[in-house]
Amino acid sequence: MESSKSMPAPSPPPRELSRLAALLRYEILDTPDESAFDDFTQLASYICDTPIALISLVDDHRQWFKSRFGLDVSETPREISFCTHTIEGQGIFEVNDAQQDQRFQQNPLVTGAPRIRFYAGTPLTSPDGYNLGTLCVIDHQPRQLSDAQRDALANLSRQIMRLFEERLQGHRYAEQAALQQALINSAGSAMLLTTADGRISGVNPTAERLFGYSEQMLVDQSLTSILFPPDALARRASILSDELGEIIEPGFAVLTAPLLEGRREMREWRLLHRTGESVPVLLNVSAIHDERELLRGYIISAYDLAHQERLQLRLQQIAAQVPGMLFQFCWRPDGTSSFPYLSEGVEDIYGLSAAEMTPGIGPVFDRIHPCDREPVLTSIGKAASTLTPWYFEHRIDHPRKGLIWVEARATPMRQADGSVLWHGLVTDITDRKAEQLELDKQQEMNRRLLEALSEAVVACDSEGQLTLFNHTARLWHGVDAQRLTPEQWPAAYHLCQTDGVTPMAYEEVPLTRALRGERIRNLELTIVNQGMIRHVSANADPMYASNGQQNGAVVVLHDITERKQIETLQRDFVSTVSHELRTPLTSITASLGLICGEVIGEVPEHLQELLDIAHQNSKRLSALIDDLLDIDKLSAGKMRFELQLQPLQPLLEQALRSNQGYAESYSVTTELISCPSVSIRVDTMRLEQVLSNLLSNAAKYSPPGETVELWAETVDAHKVRVSIRDKGPGIADTFRERIFSKFAQADASDTRQQGGTGLGLAISKELIEHMDGQIGFDSAPGAGACFWFELPCYPLHEAQP
Repeated sequence: MESSKSMPAPSPPPRELSRLAALLRYEILDTPDESAFDDFTQLASYICDTPIALISLVDDHRQWFKSRFGLDVSETPREISFCTHTIEGQGIFEVNDAQQDQRFQQNPLVTGAPRIRFYAGTPLTSPDGYNLGTLCVIDHQPRQLSDAQRDALANLSRQIMRLFEERLQGHRYAEQAALQQALINSAGSAMLLTTADGRISGVNPTAERLFGYSEQMLVDQSLTSILFPPDALARRASILSDELGEIIEPGFAVLTAPLLEGRREMREWRLLHRTGESVPVLLNVSAIHDERELLRGYIISAYDLAHQERLQLRLQQIAAQVPGMLFQFCWRPDGTSSFPYLSEGVEDIYGLSAAEMTPGIGPVFDRIHPCDREPVLTSIGKAASTLTPWYFEHRIDHPRKGLIWVEARATPMRQADGSVLWHGLVTDITDRKAEQLELDKQQEMNRRLLEALSEAVVACDSEGQLTLFNHTARLWHGVDAQRLTPEQWPAAYHLCQTDGVTPMAYEEVPLTRALRGERIRNLELTIVNQGMIRHVSANADPMYASNGQQNGAVVVLHDITERKQIETLQRDFVSTVSHELRTPLTSITASLGLICGEVIGEVPEHLQELLDIAHQNSKRLSALIDDLLDIDKLSAGKMRFELQLQPLQPLLEQALRSNQGYAESYSVTTELISCPSVSIRVDTMRLEQVLSNLLSNAAKYSPPGETVELWAETVDAHKVRVSIRDKGPGIADTFRERIFSKFAQADASDTRQQGGTGLGLAISKELIEHMDGQIGFDSAPGAGACFWFELPCYPLHEAQP
């Protein structure tokens, strides 16, 4: 909720987004300390003669220290960091005395720990020109670097960047090595690694299963001696000798000689199983060279031909169940391409047969929408050069379906000949795109509906940052959403208690409470904006993600200012009328009592009945005025409560005695069934008023001859419930929600059978809640009603606090 004149925080500029991407590429943020970096900070501190030296990396909201010498903290907010100024420029940024520099005089890092007076930082610049952070030195005293120190600091920053690059390259090499090992281990073919002279140095699990040997049995054995039949080697050596015009010995040279001539070949062999049985395989041999092109060994791939047909059938069955097209795509260094494998889904995706795909990528490229062709080729080229997984959504001009959207994803693998083999899947996402479009439309409609609501709607995420602030909210609060903490909400958005004066504590704010998991209903508060007090009723709820985890909260505010004004007018009117009527009515009631009691003389018989009716109605009117005055006092907060710790049972017994006569007038009896030995802290007179109200209602609505039951029971160790049950008609469903409202009566007609003001239950609710309790009822129509209230309780003999 920010000022209406202020603008939302702008998005970071493209240059900054690219800088953050470059920083994340090094995968160094929040990594453990490394001595290689600590050496540089110690050296910088020594060269510049400062107590503090830091290698600082600046992301979107903080500066984080990869290495720190002379400082304990690991990060500080970006908005107060000196290093932010450094990365925004070129070369060394130096502050000789921060206390004299207007940019930093009030900076918390200057006025408080670590009390920076001197700062010098040189940017850590990536090879593509982005300043990722700084190497900086800090002193508690003003000073200035010498030219030699400035040069040394710049040289050190370049060395640190080289270390970043080496570290990144090392991670990439490790990832590639792990990937290669994983690929070898997970390969469906038997893979055997050999030294340059043909001795086995490693095998994958498939080779162990195929030939019946464990890796330990095969390592350091001659490949051709243990797995190749001698007669087959001799025949192949003879053929190669004739072809190459030189003598080829019947050993490992049979496999490597074609490679020396620049020939790559896959040949079927029958190799030996540990049991002596022959295993038909399709064999491929590839040389392994290091970065200097020195031969380091060979990798032999042996594909089990006995399983070929079964695997082919299995693949076809699996591919038939996959929505879309499974494929292998080979991209060769000379620019040619082919599809070694295509599932039948190619027709569904591209409208092409497998035969039409034979020339390579050309037929597929022709089907791609013209606007998407260049981006698709660019993304493929980038993934091929970096050997990273490829993902792209684009459009296809299908000959039967028209324009469709597809999602293509594949994993590239570099082959020994320099080609790149892709394993991938293309699926039709036209329906998903349409659903997304419809969802976007629905979200836009929801946004417009929220903006058009007469209620204020505000929502926040799990971090307490506002994510929704509709037009009504902006109008009422006089500001727009701001990036603030919940502690700042009451002041920024002018939130007060119901009196319109007392500021609301942030823990009481409905949205704050909902963020803590509470469910708020009809909580009243005020918004005081430019002297105008707006009374609102708040309903707030926590919001949850699909996994059940809370991801924010929402509050809806209803304007009840007009209702409050009407209630105030009603209360003032009732209070005035009640006070004006009470004095003359008291005199009238007393006079009628004297006349009816024949204190001033005998009353003529023909007037007795009329006087009795007048006397009874004057007493009912007095009771109504008393109830109205009680309501007025409770609403105004003027009713005094003298709370004392007292035993519960005597209070219940006294209430029965006081209401026995009233119950007998309806031919109803009352009975105390049970009561635990506990004490309660109450105002005796007010509790008796509640009990009398509930007992008289129970007697009034019970049939003659029935018994009204009163009992008490402990709910837990700290609470007792008092219940009063009648045998009357029960509470109608239409009356349940307003039973505790003022002037509420189940029978509101002029001819209702039972009297009453309709204020008794409303007064009882207020009284019980003022004594830290709660009131309610249980009822089924036609089966009577049980009204109850709960109050805090204490052991019977517990001393009063």
